[in-house]
Amino acid sequence: MSYCRQVTSLIRPAIVPAVLIFALFSCRVPVDFPRGKPFVFKTSVQVNGDMKSVQKQDLTQNLENQIDDSLQAKTITAFNWPWKGHVIYKKLENPPVYDSMSLSRSLTFMNALMYANGYYAPVIKDTVIYKTVHPGKIIKSGKLKGQSREEQRVYVKFDVTPGRQLVFDSVGFRLYTPELQSITMESRPQSLIKVGQPYSRTILNNEISRLVDSFRNNGYFRFSREDLYIEQDTVFAALIDPSLDPIEQAELLEKFKQRKENPTITIIVKQRPVRDSTHLRKFYIGDVTVYPDLPVGEDTIPVHTDTVIINKVKYISRTDKFKLSFISDNIYMYPGGLYRQQDYFRTANRLSQFSAWEYNNIEFQRSPLNDSLLDLTLHMYPAKKQKLSLALETSYNTNSGIITTGNLFGTSLVLGLQNRNAYRQSILTNTNLTGGIELGTNGLIQTVLTSASHTIAIPHIIHIIPFLNFPANLEEKGYHTQTLINVNAGYVYRFDFFTQVNENISFGYQWSKIELHKDKDLTFSVTKNYLWKPINIENYSYPVIEDSFKTLLQENPPLQISFRPGLVIGQQFAYNLVRAKGNKINYLLLDFEESGALLGFFKTLDKGALLRYIRAQVEFRHTIDYGKNQMAFRAYAGAGYAYGLTDSGYEHTLPSFKAFYAGGPNSMRAWRVRNLGLGSSKYYTDSLNNQDLRYGDMKLEFNAEYRFLLGTLFGIKFRSALFTDIGNIWSWQPIDTSSLGKGSNFQFSTFYKELAVGAGTGLRIDFNYFLIRFDWSYKIHDPEALEGSESWFYKLSLGSGQLQLGLNYPF
Repeated sequence: MSYCRQVTSLIRPAIVPAVLIFALFSCRVPVDFPRGKPFVFKTSVQVNGDMKSVQKQDLTQNLENQIDDSLQAKTITAFNWPWKGHVIYKKLENPPVYDSMSLSRSLTFMNALMYANGYYAPVIKDTVIYKTVHPGKIIKSGKLKGQSREEQRVYVKFDVTPGRQLVFDSVGFRLYTPELQSITMESRPQSLIKVGQPYSRTILNNEISRLVDSFRNNGYFRFSREDLYIEQDTVFAALIDPSLDPIEQAELLEKFKQRKENPTITIIVKQRPVRDSTHLRKFYIGDVTVYPDLPVGEDTIPVHTDTVIINKVKYISRTDKFKLSFISDNIYMYPGGLYRQQDYFRTANRLSQFSAWEYNNIEFQRSPLNDSLLDLTLHMYPAKKQKLSLALETSYNTNSGIITTGNLFGTSLVLGLQNRNAYRQSILTNTNLTGGIELGTNGLIQTVLTSASHTIAIPHIIHIIPFLNFPANLEEKGYHTQTLINVNAGYVYRFDFFTQVNENISFGYQWSKIELHKDKDLTFSVTKNYLWKPINIENYSYPVIEDSFKTLLQENPPLQISFRPGLVIGQQFAYNLVRAKGNKINYLLLDFEESGALLGFFKTLDKGALLRYIRAQVEFRHTIDYGKNQMAFRAYAGAGYAYGLTDSGYEHTLPSFKAFYAGGPNSMRAWRVRNLGLGSSKYYTDSLNNQDLRYGDMKLEFNAEYRFLLGTLFGIKFRSALFTDIGNIWSWQPIDTSSLGKGSNFQFSTFYKELAVGAGTGLRIDFNYFLIRFDWSYKIHDPEALEGSESWFYKLSLGSGQLQLGLNYPF
């Protein structure tokens, strides 16, 4: 008899959040299983042998992927109410009926994989175990009342002993066309086949593709993979042939033992006999014709067109929407030039990056004038030039894009106007007008915010600063490049406190690229995004400060330092990486900015409004998608250091508009926005507790979520999550000399004790285009707890949680 049970034990409070999120119990519960028939309950693969753990793990995963669909017992981690038994369990939904034919097919697939990876004598043993659970029992209630509870479970296990793996001993190239042989030998350093590398058919296929690309980049437009083949050492090649007769394989194994102790294989790439003479012909570009403004739905009605020739390329236009010289600068194939596949891809990729066109199409045709010429026709279909949008944003949004950054709490209305073809050169402009409010803890309007911004994105690099050594040939390397000019202004009025006005102008560059990589049989993407603003000017002022806030500042010197006006003149750099491989997505952000590094050497500026500081942040996210359920992790670290001069000495605290804070729907959810920290200090505990004015010079945070689907109603998905948040903010120096300031500064010896911990659950309503999120979180460890900073579950009760409302996922 097999069953699962829950065990309750006393554990250290410090690991409660980890237990809440990560202790996914091993209970496997079948749902809607075939009654009266044996069904697949669990299938496993065990790889034996002496190999590296990473190699064994990869091989195990690849073998699991070869198991026939009818033999796979796929589970999802599910949530249940405590009174129904298992709180978190593995749900086995609609398991397949066991079929011995599926077992045979799986063995065939597995052996084929082993041979394809050079394992010449693998041994795969299968074990099938039948187990009956709840024999003779009847369901007494519910929809299935009266039916048998008996489960005929089948456990299938594959024990795999790979044996020794062949490695490449030598690699040769033998092409009877002299020029192809010459190209091959010139590109041999880029060969994917390396002597001593384990054998893999995937590597051989990729090598063939690489050679074909090399030939096409040298004019051989019609050369294909079928024109090449690979000859392998006859003895070793036969050993990895899955169709080989066992007796013949035994004879070859004997020969193999006699020849070498370590198995190797020789590879020779050869050219097949010619089937079509055009495959060995070099092609050149003939006529090039561009239609820059074709309607999406072409009609047969004759229209007036204008024909212009630029650099021997013919442009046939219906309108004057585009500057033809701009299009000409982004076409890399010209009449008379040798056909190169890389020029075709460069042209296609470059044109696809422009916002002015909905899509483009490049066609090649054999020229009627010469058999070695290719006529090129480029069809371009413009997108709608302008777009007016009205959007409602709720809750907290930060770093909404890598081009413009900002913070917003509460609710705002955004009116946007986008122009995709400014100045007839596919220059993208965005103009936004924003008006919003921030609600206080009493539910009343606390802050009014308005802003206006205008961004110009020019689709190429403009060099305006001669001494800047900007990376060269980015567009040739496949990067999408932009020159960015941004101007914005903002107005913030906080009732009974202050009025803040800010202006910003920046000039910078952005370049990004999507790369496709292959790891064995898996293709995955890596997106790289760079942003560099060599010129960034920001000005923050407080033209109106209410008497109540003046009193607050006078009584609390730390706030005087945080809420000070200032002028930022410096630069910013950000690097963003997104790697999507299988069901896993990794996200990395590196961000750095500085102000006053050079101009600060002028004493009048240093002692004036100029702010001098450095600020950096690192963020890493990891998401695993199991289909209906996901696991998501986030780690964040940020720090800044101010070092400018003031009338009273050196400043040491970042201003509020550059400082770090914690709490809210996207951060430490058990605390309100800007209501956590600093450290374990009690400075803000009493009179300042409800002011939401906590800012620090450093922040550490870790978040984890287990997200799962509850159900679907009228096409709307209802989701939930279990989550934990761990983190805090600190200053470099104590914010006050009194005992209340103790614990506010970061110290390596104590910071880990001052990490706040929150945990909770939530409801997410998923409309596909956006998601509304209600999170309820408890303070598991509050460093500010009055009865000792190491207190856990301080004053914890059912109603002591914090409700957070947000849009979309927190990370």
